[in-house]
Amino acid sequence: ANPLVYLKKWVRTKHAILFRMSDLTVQVVFYDHTEILLSPDAKFVTFVDKRRKRMTYELAHITPENHQDVSKRLKYSKDIIHQLISGTKSIS
Repeated sequence: ANPLVYLKKWVRTKHAILFRMSDLTVQVVFYDHTEILLSPDAKFVTFVDKRRKRMTYELAHITPENHQDVSKRLKYSKDIIHQLISGTKSIS
């Protein structure tokens, strides 16, 4: 049986709420009603746009040129995760 997945950590920032699950999935819910879900193996990203359309991409293929919305939110998510890991206090 699969172990129950539960919320391990969460943080609220100026632009989003970040959730880290027990299976290492990271979900970032932005206040503009978009979402980023990062797979535990860091190979895939699922983006939910403002119209609730869900698209999954290989993380390696996301660039600012081909997926500007996803890329911008990934950069923000990465910055927040880095601040959480490094213990930096200024989460924005």
